[in-house]
Amino acid sequence: MRILLADDQPLLLSALATVLGAQPDIDVVATAQNGAEAVEQAREFTIDVAVLDIRMPVMDGIAAAKAIMPLGPKVIMLTTFDDDALVQASIEAGVHGFLLKDADPDVLADAVRTVARGESVLASGVTGKVLEWVRGGVDKHNVLSDFERQGLGLLTGRELEVLAELGAGATNAEIAQALFIAETTVKTHVSSLLAKLGARDRIALVLIAQRAGISS
Repeated sequence: MRILLADDQPLLLSALATVLGAQPDIDVVATAQNGAEAVEQAREFTIDVAVLDIRMPVMDGIAAAKAIMPLGPKVIMLTTFDDDALVQASIEAGVHGFLLKDADPDVLADAVRTVARGESVLASGVTGKVLEWVRGGVDKHNVLSDFERQGLGLLTGRELEVLAELGAGATNAEIAQALFIAETTVKTHVSSLLAKLGARDRIALVLIAQRAGISS
């Protein structure tokens, strides 16, 4: 996997490059210290996943993500979650995951692999903050579309149970344990939910569950 890293803190950027570069299946092909540089690197190199700091000078991570995603790469945002508005904007921009800056190296590497496979990531310590934003007030973003409402009507009882667990922020392993089913079965149900609800990824399913008032 070819990775782009962007962070305005040189020491953290170097540490991230070292951690990910040590993985046998990950190649850090470009780094940047602001969003504008990240966009330039994404245009110059073939990138599978871009890991972007949410706060950067010149161009922030959200603006960079919006410019980078149409080029093909998946995007993971790095954050300390000290600014709820940036979290909300990132979700609305359609990024593929969130990680805290103090995430363990193994968590970071696994997140890159997960996003590269086309799945989304809400790392430990992140889900609660995302759900907090979703629950905070009804506006146009919290209204179900006609397609989503129709899709909810097509869900089986088990799919509704899985969606409720997702809405509460549960991982696949936690859902499997709660519902007494295999983790592979959970993945099958999640795939079905994505198709029936027209959701692009796991984060979108969490948001739909919250907007619909479905949570365990």
